Amino acid sequence: MVTSAVAFEVSRRLNCICVDAGSFYRGAAWKMLQVGAGTKNPQALVPALLTSVWRFQVRGRAVVFSIDGVEPGGAADGEDVCRAVADIAAIPAVRRFVVARLRELTRLGSLAMGGCDIGSVVFPESPYKFYLDAGPQEREEDDCRAAPLGIADGAYVIDTSDCDVAGVSRVLLGRVSAMERPGSDKRINAFWYRFTVQLIWVALRVSNSIRVHGVQNVPKNGGVIIASNHASYLDPPAIGSASRRVRMTYFMARDTLFENPFMRTFLNSHSVIPLGREPGGDLKAMKTAIRRLKAGASVALFPEGTRTPDGNLQPAKPGVGFLTVRGQSPVVPVYVHGTYEALSRHGGGLRRTPIHVVFGRLITREEIQRLGSGPKAYPLIGGLIMDRIAGLRDRFKAGRTAD
Repeated sequence: MVTSAVAFEVSRRLNCICVDAGSFYRGAAWKMLQVGAGTKNPQALVPALLTSVWRFQVRGRAVVFSIDGVEPGGAADGEDVCRAVADIAAIPAVRRFVVARLRELTRLGSLAMGGCDIGSVVFPESPYKFYLDAGPQEREEDDCRAAPLGIADGAYVIDTSDCDVAGVSRVLLGRVSAMERPGSDKRINAFWYRFTVQLIWVALRVSNSIRVHGVQNVPKNGGVIIASNHASYLDPPAIGSASRRVRMTYFMARDTLFENPFMRTFLNSHSVIPLGREPGGDLKAMKTAIRRLKAGASVALFPEGTRTPDGNLQPAKPGVGFLTVRGQSPVVPVYVHGTYEALSRHGGGLRRTPIHVVFGRLITREEIQRLGSGPKAYPLIGGLIMDRIAGLRDRFKAGRTAD
């Protein structure tokens, strides 16, 4: 079973772009043969590859590329290239180069990518990872036979032994459909949560014409932090209702809100995590949130720690960096616009100002890990998150909400 054939069929059914990762290694091998760089000599090969210029375009629902202005085309499937690709793919610097090129393709849109190590190396944070298990003969025919055949963490294994491309695609698409259903959490009262967020959504649509942008950036599975600017008491209900069709989310709220018996009952029924204002942060609340994240839950918080006094973004508190590192989770930055004008901390009652909730692209664990893992990294991580939120704000104000 050739993974590229399944990827193409899936891309057709899902209306996205097909990428054959193996063709990138064949393209690299073709180019090195063209310039006379020995495929067994990394010292000569790697500099030639790093100075080559790759251009990408979508043609017939698939990605095609040129190298230094020339498309390899059918020449990349020649016998000499097939013999050389194993040597090329075994060189770590070449693999890093190809992985970087594959990651660049996300700017083209949604991708269905076939190849080895896609879920473990290229896009380890993706929840949509599938491993096509096949017999030895079929594996020998696979374009990526030189690469490791390890199963990525969290990948769904499909036995392709007795299936054709259409059959494997049906199984894969069925799994995708199941994953697309709104995520639930057994620790949250599903009935009350969904009833409440739907009621809030209707209320905010009527009173503030709430609109949502980029909610597809919220992963439907796995631990994730939803980090938003904080301008109003309306922020938590706006975020919760805006993401209601994707998954249920834990919120953190200051512990003084639990003093009122009615609010305490309401917040507990929705599994809100009480957060104290002790110097250095509420360790108990942090531990609870970390346990939730490691168990695969979604936790929403406000890096600024408190509502803005003037509508402007404030610096992040160190706690968000601590939680991100210890929770080992990616972060979805969120910019909420209009809640400060609708219900600011200075009072004046609810105003009918339009509200927009903008979900940005995921900040991956890889990006976070590059900043470090100790206390010195916590403010850097908080700064990265606030920078992303500021970027969402600037793009929104410029009329660009897609991210």
